[in-house]
Parts: sequence; structure tokens; C-alpha cells
Amino acid sequence: MSHCPSCGRYVGPYPACPYCGARLSGRISLRAVKIIAILLATVGLAALWFAATRAEVPLLEIGQASATTNLAYVRLQGHCTRAPSYDPESEYLSFWLVDDTGEVRVSAYRAETRQIIIEGRVPAPGDLVEVAGTLRVREDFLSLTIDVPEQLHVTRAEPVNRAIGAIAAEDQYLRVRVRGQVRSLYEPYEGLTLITVRDGSGSIPIAVSEDLVALSGISPTLSIGQPVEVVAAVSLYRGTPQLVPASISNVVPLPDPVPIAAERRIGQLTTEDAGQLVIVRGTVTDVDPFSAGVKLTVDDTSGAIVALLWQDVYDRLCGGSELTAVRSEPVVVGSEPVVVGSEPAVVGPEPGVGAQIQVQGEVAQYRGQLEVIPELAEDVQVLVPAALSTSPTAIGALTSGDVGRRVTLTGTLGPPEPFSAGKKFTLDDGTGQITLLLWEDEYERAPDGLGAGAEAIVTGEVAEYRGELELIPLDASQITVLSPGLAAQPDEPAEMAVGDVTPADVGRTLTLSGTLGPPEPFSAGKKFTLDDGTGQITLLLWEDEYERAPDGLGSGAEVIVTGEVAEYQGELELIPLDALKIQVLSPGAAPQPDEPEGVTIGDVISADVGRSLTLAGTLGEMETFSKGIKFPLDDGTGTIVLLLWQEVYDGIPDAGLLAAGAQVEVVGRIDEYQGELEIVPEAEGVRVKR
Repeated sequence: MSHCPSCGRYVGPYPACPYCGARLSGRISLRAVKIIAILLATVGLAALWFAATRAEVPLLEIGQASATTNLAYVRLQGHCTRAPSYDPESEYLSFWLVDDTGEVRVSAYRAETRQIIIEGRVPAPGDLVEVAGTLRVREDFLSLTIDVPEQLHVTRAEPVNRAIGAIAAEDQYLRVRVRGQVRSLYEPYEGLTLITVRDGSGSIPIAVSEDLVALSGISPTLSIGQPVEVVAAVSLYRGTPQLVPASISNVVPLPDPVPIAAERRIGQLTTEDAGQLVIVRGTVTDVDPFSAGVKLTVDDTSGAIVALLWQDVYDRLCGGSELTAVRSEPVVVGSEPVVVGSEPAVVGPEPGVGAQIQVQGEVAQYRGQLEVIPELAEDVQVLVPAALSTSPTAIGALTSGDVGRRVTLTGTLGPPEPFSAGKKFTLDDGTGQITLLLWEDEYERAPDGLGAGAEAIVTGEVAEYRGELELIPLDASQITVLSPGLAAQPDEPAEMAVGDVTPADVGRTLTLSGTLGPPEPFSAGKKFTLDDGTGQITLLLWEDEYERAPDGLGSGAEVIVTGEVAEYQGELELIPLDALKIQVLSPGAAPQPDEPEGVTIGDVISADVGRSLTLAGTLGEMETFSKGIKFPLDDGTGTIVLLLWQEVYDGIPDAGLLAAGAQVEVVGRIDEYQGELEIVPEAEGVRVKR
């Protein structure tokens, strides 16, 4: 109001008329206007904040993401299907989320990642996840970035108790609890360790990645034989179930053992037990080495069974005369050394004839005979050593009537005397003498100190050769050196003309020179005829030595060779001590590679062992063994075993097509095993006909 309502004069901004004194009303002060404006703004912001915080982020199906939702702040819901990836240096965390419509990668950075880890919000396979964040849509890729860690919600199911053998591919993403025994620790590649756990029903690998170790903040401390409880989700690798724990803390060592096999009497075992894990005890009545290991015949008075020890198991079991405790060794998982393995340790003397042993293994059947096959060296325990199971005998009391008996003798050794297949010693105990005979492979495995003058305890079988009694240990574990003798002196190689070499020189080290004939392949290497004009001798090179031999070793080569004289089927041979030391005075013709010859299977005979052939036919049922896979190969004229070592099978491009009924063409070398012919190719030598 600018005029006085009483006198009508202009009063301007005055609150009272300066002319008549009347008070003026209805004017709002500037201060009041300011206060009202601030109050209205505050109330508006509060209302906006309230609405924003109470508004629900829209839930979107993954398949609905499109260019119009790029950079939208959305909420997704689904299951985590893969173990999360984590980089401790950049603090980058990511995992994959899947619903019925699609898949998206969810990621977080630095501060958000640290908070997620601290609050235990990291998802694991099988978890139900609800998360909100900024969606980024690319032409062929979809991702979501977590901006607020509190908007990541993980729901983890309670684990279900399961026997390992009951877990199947249909259980994918199911969270289970299993109990078993650690059977192996294997690192297929850097950053991943597979821990195989077994119970009485079966075995399964536990996948432990370096990301999981870094996220868990703790390291697994497991060793072979350790009983454990594992809570993890079932995942599939190439269709085979494995377990992926959410944290290392879900792999818990147990104080009490977890039995994985039941003890059985040998006589109660039948072919129906094939594939079952059992424990048997008994006395070793026979030791039979073969090309891939050692067979022990175990008898518990109710029956006998073969305990088949593959070479790696036998070597680990018999690594020394006295076996020590298991030693854990660190394996690097991630950036820290983590104890996930153990160095195999010997737990007792070798299981020789007469030893009382306990074997845990899987029952198998081979050519109608039952076998028990231990998986680890720790599965074989020597309860009573062979040396303690037989009373010592005086040598002078032995007669021809004792031939075939197993005895334990104590005495002093004379100097070693080489022969074509090993070494001989005289064993003297004061009451008499006997020849101690050691085959070459057993001599190489004999304890240190086995020389002239050594005091030794030997358990073996009495034999007779040309009227002379001999003691033959079945394996080197049956020899105990009480006091060592003189170290064996190496033979000085003598130079000699080939024509002067006779069977009396078998076991001697000689240096011979001459001209080589053409190479002749055999199953384990190459043979040459060495001729110096005075006579001929076979120069034998095992395959590994032939590969190391100097260039020019071919037909017509002039050479000087130092080696040991041997005899095979009445024919003298010279076996080089070291192929690298063969002197080639003038090179011969370069060896021509074997051209694989195409024949029918029915034409292949034992004389073809060592030859490279091309065979074609139809595969029969696959048979697996510890080192690879076998198929019967039939072309209508006959059948032969197609043997594929594991590394060869893994390298075949069409390995997935190798099955019963498949038509194949194979280029490989003919071999023979236990009287059965085999063709053994390389990976490139197997072609599936489509």
C-alpha cells in the first residue's frame, strides 16, 4: 500500500502516515519473504530426497537389455554360475549372473570391492544374487557396474549331505556337504589346484583357484591322506562334476579318519566286486615285475589275489630301504606359497616275498583273474617286513634238497663277478659258501655298500645251476647291508678285434671298431652289424640311446664303440655304455625313415614287431587303463589292439569321434605285450573316416 487510507496522501515505504499518523497494514517485510523462501526450498528438497530413497530401482530381466537401457540404473536378479575373478593389485572383482533370458558380467572396483569382501557379499556358484548398478550395453557384450555395495544381496542355500558317488551332472549348482580323504593334489596349470577327495562311494575334484585363495585370505594346508569335510557347489567341467567352494574355510581338515574302504577276506571277493574299493591283508607269496610295474601275489589263507602296483606307485613306495614320514611341500597358488601337496614318502621296507602287507585298492578283473589296484603308495603298508618273516639258516646246512626253499642267510660277500644278465657274489658265513645271484635290474636297485667284504643279510630262494647252489633274491629289498664292502671298480675297457670276442667275454667292457651294416629296427631300439674284417658282432642301441647317438651312424659308417658284451639267444652283442661317446670316423648313409606299409590285420604277425604299418578297420568297445586307452581294431581279416597313450589320445583332433563302430585308419609301430599284438600310433597317425 503506497497511499494513506485516512488522508489519501502518498506515504511511500513508511509503516505510519507522516501526515495524519494513521498506521498502515498488509505490508510483508523483506525478511519474512527470505525466511519463507528458505523454508519452502528445504521442504522441497526433503520431499525429493524422501521420494528418491523410497523409490524402488526397476527390476529388469537380462534379456530385456537394449540400446535404450544403456547407462540405466537397473536391478537384476539371477544365479551366479562361475567362480568370481579377483585381482588383488587392481582390486577388480567380477562374476557372471544368469537368469532365464541371458547372462551378464557384474563387476566392482577398488572401494566397492573392498567393502564387498569385508562384508562377505562375494557370490559363489549356485548363489541367488540380486544386484543394482549401472548397465552398459555393447553390441556383443553386457555388463553391470556396482556403485553401491549395499545393493548387492547374496542368498546362499543350506548344503545337502551327499555321498560323493551320488553326485551327478543333474546336481549342477547344488550346494553339498561331503566328507572324504584327500587322494591327490594336482596343478593342471598355474593358478588352479585340483584336490581329489574320495569317500567309500567315489571321488571328485575340488577346484581351488588363486582368486579363491586371495578372496578367502587364508591358505589350504592339506596333504595326501588328510580327512576333510567340504561344503561347495557342484560345477561341471566337460560334463564331469567337480566341487567349487565359496571360500577356503569351507574345506575343513577333520581330526578323525574317514574310512573309504571296507576290509574284506580275499576268498570272499568275486567278479561282482569289480570297481569296489577294498582293504585286504595277507602274506606276499610272489613278486612278479612286468613292463609297467610289479605284481604282488597276496594270500590271507582264505584265498590269493594279485596286488598290481603301477611303476610310479612302486617307485614311490620303494624309494629307499627305510621310508620316512610324509613331508608337506609348498605349492604356489596365487602370490603365496600354499601347502597343498606332500612329497610321497616311503613308509616301510619293500614288500618282498614273505612280507605281511595291507593293500587298499580297487578290485579289477584281468583275463579272468581278480586284482586289487592301489591308487597311491600310501595305500600299501608293510606290516611285517620280509626279512623278519624267515629265520636265518646256516649256509653249510643247505643241500640240494633245499632247492626251491625260501631262506635267510647271513655272511660276507666276495668280489662281484659279472655275467650276461647280472652279477654274482660268493656269500660265506663260516659254515659254507653259496653263490648270491643278482639279476641286473635288481643289482642296480640293491642297497649301497654291496661289494667285496660286505656283511649282509639276504632272503631269497635256493636254486641250483650246474651242480652249484645259488641264492636268488626276488627283489633288492630282501638284502640288508650290515657293514659296507669295497666299492665296485669300473671295468677298464680293453681294445680287441671283433673276431677275438667269445662268450667268455660276456659282462666285460670292450672297445671295438669296424664298419656298420644297415640298421635293423626291433621293439626297443636299433641293431647294426659291426664288422672289422676279423668277425662280426651285433651293435645294440636302445631307443633312447639311438636318439642320442652322433650324426652319421648309418650303413657303411666307420666307428669306434666302447660297450659291454652281452649274449642273446646264442648271439654276442655289444651294448654301448654311452651313445654320445661313439666315435664316427667316417659317416655312413643317412637312415631312411620307415615307410608305413598298408596291410590287412590278419597278415600282421610277431615278426612285424618294430615295423611301421598302416591299418584300417572298425573300433570295438573302448577299454581304459592307467596310462591311456585301448580299442580292438577289426578289418574282417583279424583283430589287433589299438593302444593310445593318454598324451597321444589328448592330442588327436577327432578324439571325441573314437568310439565303438567308428571307422579309422591308423599309422603306427607294431608292438607285442603279453603275447598280444598291438599297434601304437602317434596323435597324427590316427584318422577317423567320416
